[in-house]
Amino acid sequence: MRGFIKGLAGLIVSVMLVWLGVWLYAEMRLKQLVAAEISRANASGAVQISYDKLSTSNSPLVASVTLTNPSWTSRPEAYVPAVTLRAASIGMHVDLLAPLLLHLDMPLSIAITTPRASGALTFAVADITETLSPSLWTGNTDNPITGGDARFAGINLLASNGSLQVAQIDSLVLHESLDAKAGTGQTAISINQKMNHFQLSPIFTRLINLPFNGQITYLALSTQLSGPLDWQSIATQMAALPPGDAREHLLLQSLHQWALAGGSGQGKFTLALGPSQLDADGSVQFDNAAQPSGKWTLTVNHLDQFTAALTASYPWMQSWVGQFQARFSPYLSTTQSGGQVLTANTVYGKDGIMINGQKTADMPPLDWNKLLNPPAPPPTAPGDGSGAAIP
Repeated sequence: MRGFIKGLAGLIVSVMLVWLGVWLYAEMRLKQLVAAEISRANASGAVQISYDKLSTSNSPLVASVTLTNPSWTSRPEAYVPAVTLRAASIGMHVDLLAPLLLHLDMPLSIAITTPRASGALTFAVADITETLSPSLWTGNTDNPITGGDARFAGINLLASNGSLQVAQIDSLVLHESLDAKAGTGQTAISINQKMNHFQLSPIFTRLINLPFNGQITYLALSTQLSGPLDWQSIATQMAALPPGDAREHLLLQSLHQWALAGGSGQGKFTLALGPSQLDADGSVQFDNAAQPSGKWTLTVNHLDQFTAALTASYPWMQSWVGQFQARFSPYLSTTQSGGQVLTANTVYGKDGIMINGQKTADMPPLDWNKLLNPPAPPPTAPGDGSGAAIP
């Protein structure tokens, strides 16, 4: 009996030591992940992330990292005013019994600062989780995230140091899945977003005389890209280049390689605004010569009520509405349930562009060589001070 008790005690101690080792290792890897992601973001030059302190958990049940007083500043170009977000803290944690699910401990209030104004973004609910690649725990931080879900509710955008409400959103839901190793026909990136009831403040609605009470009832967007598309590698290469032509050239090269590898994409967009609902979806695929083809559909109902409300708020738009009616008259019809409806079913490719079964234009081949190697701009005219005319 004594030997059994000693053996059991030894087993318990061994399990505790192993668990402690796993916990310390998980905290180290999580800390490395956070540091790598911050360094990757800062290397782009368009974003600068800083914080006062990085601390880890004391609980052996979770691996966690907390940033104290984090600051996120975005300035994609020198001429764009910088926008800075600040919070008291933001954390990330992984339950050791669910090691592939990363929880972001989001603050419910984020301060916003620009050169001309300050405000805040507040939430009643802010829930974000990300799915981790198993390779993260073996030290690979190149593509650590394979998916994610986010749910926000009771979103408020405030101005004047948080004293004036600008807008509110009832709910915002996002989902993404990522596969940096996707092959032909496999999904590399899939993103779905849904927003319910955006409301601009009545003060601003009246100030600029917005129709539909400054509301967007519903908005949904989904995008899916298939084929070899290692977006993380592309982002890393772009971060090493200065903003400008070099980055644009890299993007075009990456797009060309994706197209040559049989890349394809599809998307869908829905917008409910005032009396109308807009539904659009489309797809694109590339052949062996990287030439695109695909289709898209567009439907908008109750256009008569929509344009009437628009011109009632902004009479100067009457001429624009008239031009729109004339330009799209072949695709307009009237139904008892949908009022005036715009319907356009488009197919495009080497045979041209067809809308609702009628050919509307030719589609010349896409000249990738010209896109990747654009001709040099012509010299400036003599006498402009550039010196181009001097032998």
